Parts: sequence; C-alpha cells; structure tokens
Amino acid sequence: MLTSRRERSVLLLGADYYGTLAAARCYGKNGVSVTMADDNRRARGLCSRWVSQKLTHPSMMDPEGLVDWLVRFGQHHPGMLLYPPNDHLAWLFAEERERLGKVFTMYSPSKDVIITLLDKSRLHQACAKVGIDVPETHEVDPNEASAPFLDELRWPVLLKPRTQIFMEGGVKGIIVQDRASLASELTRYRSTAMFNRVLTRRHPEIAAPMVQEYLTAAETNIFSISGFVSKEGEFVARAAMKVLQRPRKVGIGLCFEGRDIEQDLESKLRALCQSVGYFGAFESEFIVLGDKRLLIDFNPRFYSQMAFDIARGLRLPLLVEHAARGDRASLEAELDQARSWKPTGHEVYCHKTMLDLVLTLQGLSGEMSRAERKQWQRWYSAHRTGVTDAVRDPGDRKPALVDAAQWAEHFVRHPRSFIRNFVLNK
Repeated sequence: MLTSRRERSVLLLGADYYGTLAAARCYGKNGVSVTMADDNRRARGLCSRWVSQKLTHPSMMDPEGLVDWLVRFGQHHPGMLLYPPNDHLAWLFAEERERLGKVFTMYSPSKDVIITLLDKSRLHQACAKVGIDVPETHEVDPNEASAPFLDELRWPVLLKPRTQIFMEGGVKGIIVQDRASLASELTRYRSTAMFNRVLTRRHPEIAAPMVQEYLTAAETNIFSISGFVSKEGEFVARAAMKVLQRPRKVGIGLCFEGRDIEQDLESKLRALCQSVGYFGAFESEFIVLGDKRLLIDFNPRFYSQMAFDIARGLRLPLLVEHAARGDRASLEAELDQARSWKPTGHEVYCHKTMLDLVLTLQGLSGEMSRAERKQWQRWYSAHRTGVTDAVRDPGDRKPALVDAAQWAEHFVRHPRSFIRNFVLNK
C-alpha cells in the first residue's frame, strides 16, 4: 500500500513501553503524524509532545475486542502504519493479518513465522538448522517432577515458560536450586502461570514450562544484536552488552554498553531470518559463555531499549515505515545512513531513575556493597556525555515525570514485589 509522504501517519500501541515512546519520538521528529492508544489513559508515552492524538482501546485482556476496535479505527483512518511493540501484539497482528492488513499499512510476517520465533521450543529447532547455539533446554510436564532426564541436569536450573505471549500471570523465570525443590516450584508455576485463551485454544501445548540450564554468566554477560531485515534480505544491526539488570539474576536491563558487531553471529542471525522467513525490526539476546554465544531470545518487534539504537544512527521506526509503504528510495537512503554511522566508544544506555533507586535501596539492604555502588556511579559519570536514557529527553520532558509517578504508584500498590525486586534483588 503506497501512501504519499503528506499522509505519513502511524498508530502506536503499548504506550507504557519505552520502545513505543522511542518510536513516537523518532516518528514525530521526522514528519510522521503519531496517534497513540493504550488501555491505560495515564500511560507514560501518551504524554509525549510528539503524540498528536491520544486514544483508549479495549483491555489487552480482551484480544478479540482489541482487534475489532483496531479494524473499526482503521476503516476510518485507512493506510496508517501499524507495528507491534511487544510479543502479545506481534503474535496477534500476525494471527489477524488478513483483517488488519485491509485497513492498515503493515510489515508483518505470517503467523507461522512469529510463533516460531516466540515459542522457545520452535525457536530452538530453528536455531539448530542454522548453527546458532542455545542453552540446554527441556520441556517438562507441569504436573510431573520425575521425568528421567531431570536426573542428568546440572543444578540449579531455570524454570521458565515457552513463551511470554499473552501470559497474564507468572514470572519470567524461577531459579530452581536442586532436584528436591523442583516439585514445589512446579506447583508454584502452575498456580501463577496463566495464558489468555486466545493463545491456548490455538496452541494448547504452549502453556507447558521448560527447564533450562542456569548460567551465572546471564547475570552480567548478555550480548544483544538488534536491527532490521527487509523482505529482500537487506540487513543492518547494532550490538550492545547488558551490564546491569534488575533483579540481577533474572531481570530487566538497566544499563547497556555499545559493542562492535560480531560478524559470525550476525551471519547466523541473517540465516535464521532467511530460514524462518522473518522480516522487520528485531532484538536478539545471547548469553556470553567464553567463546560461545547462546541465544535466549529473539524479539520480532520494537523493543525496550530501541532508543539506544536510534541514537546510534539506526532509526528502526523509519526503516519499518519505508519498507511497509514500499518506498524503496527512502528505505535505501535510510539503510545507507545507518551503515555509515561510526561509534565513538562511549555510547551507553541507562534508565537513570531506576539505576539511582536500585543503588540506594540495595545499598541500604546490603545486597550491593558500597564499592559496587561507587563503581556504578563512576560508570555513569564516565559516560554522561554519551548516555541515552530510557525515558528522559530534554526536548520531551513530561514522559519522564509520568514515568517516575507511575513507578511510585506501582511501589505503593505492590509493596511485596517492590521489596523483592528492588530491595532484596530477587
């Protein structure tokens, strides 16, 4: 669907995601009209100065209702770009591509491609075909803690879901310390891990958990390659190292440092995309274990720290837009510009508000030593001139204020989670 540059517009969902905020700022600064919708009217991204229209859509707990709303909106605003900010919507948009594609401009692969990348079991099979290493992983019956293979595992292990798609309860991963603890942790998993029926009625097997070898390198050595691949196979990427997360064992990235691309890994990712038929923006994460790189995630969508790559000359939102609209001239020019960018060696990414909170609270609780706190304070000071913040932007200040207020409200409403993650580092 070709659209003139005068009609460039985008509908962004997931207004509370930092990747959505990064996309809105990138689009707005480059002449694309931004409409943003969320089921939370106070979501941080809605406050961006670059959002021209703010809408409320049905709850994410009602995926079918959300799709109906999108179709109605698209019928009144035909040709707007629609692109996913999270796993849920990446899968849903692919599943409903026929309906949504009639009213929106999209750049979405088929549903088979997306489920292959977002279901760890299928992803590992795809990786094996192109020579990408993954951690040792086994599927396990959530009602059975005595499978023979469990006796051969190295403990501790990570108990985790096969996918995060429309997971409405549970945790990202549970560290199981020994064989004797598995039964109780499986009980905990069964009681908390719940998926929306929109997923499980199509893929009933996907609700079962997996056990994966737990590698301590995952706490401090997560290497990521993120970028864009076109339908025609054009590929451009950036690399980074996650150097701090919260909680520090299994958590969300707080600080990243720019890294050089590892050419062998890039080649294997290109082969993976070609093998499964993926095109669009992506982020991949690897555990660094000596010379090995073990893939743990491939996110076929916009992603949290996308602002870091935009700041490093890789304007992924524009690449997606040009490709989706079939604007080859603009796409090739943007690819050339991205490839010509040169690093200074000082580029880092940080959520400063969260970093300050973690350093203060874990210092008080004794989970972080004074020397380690000083180390991170020096780290930030040394990179101050090259830092990209998750939410702070001198030209768009309000989202950072709303972000702080949202976190404060979250802490009041969920004190146990707050103490566990931010104070006790669990």
